[in-house]
Amino acid sequence: MTTPHTSHRDAGPPSTPPGRRPDESMTLLISMMERPLDPGYAAAAAQREAAGLPPSTGTRTMTVAVAAVVAGLLLTLGALALRTPSTSAIRAKANLVSQIESRRAEVDRQEAQLRAVQAEVDRLQAQALGQDETSLQTRLAALTLASGAEKVSGPGITVVLDNAPGSDGTSADGNPRTDADKDEGKVFSKDLQVVVNGLWEAGAEAIAVNGQRLTSRSAIRFAGEAILVNYRPLARPYRISVIGDPEDLQVEFAANDGGAYARALQDNYGIRVSIDAAKSLSLPAATSLTVREAMVPKPKSSAPATTATTTPSTTQSTTPSTSESSP
Repeated sequence: MTTPHTSHRDAGPPSTPPGRRPDESMTLLISMMERPLDPGYAAAAAQREAAGLPPSTGTRTMTVAVAAVVAGLLLTLGALALRTPSTSAIRAKANLVSQIESRRAEVDRQEAQLRAVQAEVDRLQAQALGQDETSLQTRLAALTLASGAEKVSGPGITVVLDNAPGSDGTSADGNPRTDADKDEGKVFSKDLQVVVNGLWEAGAEAIAVNGQRLTSRSAIRFAGEAILVNYRPLARPYRISVIGDPEDLQVEFAANDGGAYARALQDNYGIRVSIDAAKSLSLPAATSLTVREAMVPKPKSSAPATTATTTPSTTQSTTPSTSESSP
C-alpha cells in the first residue's frame, strides 16, 4: 500500500539527473578541496618519489629550525628597541635633570645667604638709627612689615587649591603640552590670582603661596604647565597661607568675588578647594625686594648725625597691593 502525497501537487522530476554529482557545477571548489597541491608541486613530488626520496623536504629540518629562531630573535629585538628609549636619550634626560637639581640647589643656597645678609643689614640699620630715633624706627618697622621685607607669624587661614580628581592625564606622547583636550579641572595661574586678590580684599595682612611671600611686586604667572610665583615654579597642591583674623577672613572672603570664584571652581569643574583656620602661621620674608630710593635723616642738635637709611621701593604704601599679573 502506497502512502499518498501530502501535497495536492504531484512530485516533480528529480533535480539532478541520474549519474551526475550534485556539486558538479562547483568545479573550482571541488578542485581546491580534493587537489590542494598545485600540479607543478605534485609533479615535483612524484619525481622525488620516483627517485627514492621523500615527497617533500619537510619543516623539521635543521635549516628551518635555525631560520625560525633567527626570525623570532629579530622580531624580539625590534620590539624591545621600539619600547625602550635610546641610551643617548636616557643620558640626555638624566643630564638635564641633574643640571636642574644642581641649579635649584644653588638658588636655594643663595637665597639663604641673601636672607642672612638682609638680617645683618637690618641689625646695622637699627644700630645706626640710635636710641633717640624711636619715631623713625617705628615708621621703618611698619613699612618693612607692610612691604614683606620681614618674616611674620600669627593666626590666620590656609586656602588649598588642587586639581580635580583624574585631571592629570597627558597625551599619547606623554607630553602634557600636546594634550588635545583642554582639561578644565586643572588649577591655572588666573585662578590663584583671583583667589589671592579676594584674600587681600578680605583683610589679609600677609600672604604666601607655597612658601613664596607676596608683595606689591609679586607676579603669578603661567609657563607651560607650571605656575610661577616670584618666578619660582610651584608644585601642586597650591597652599595659600594668610595672616589675619581667622573669623573675619573667612566671612569676608566668602562674601566677595574671590570666594564666589573659588566656589565656582569647585562646583563647576571639580577643583578641590579647602579653607581652614590656623592658630599660628609663619610666613618668610620676601627676597626679591630692592632699594631704589634712600634719604639721609636730619640729625638732632643734641645728637650726632646718623647714617643714611634706605627704604625698600615697595614700601610706598602701608596697605599691601593685590597681586595682578597676566598669565
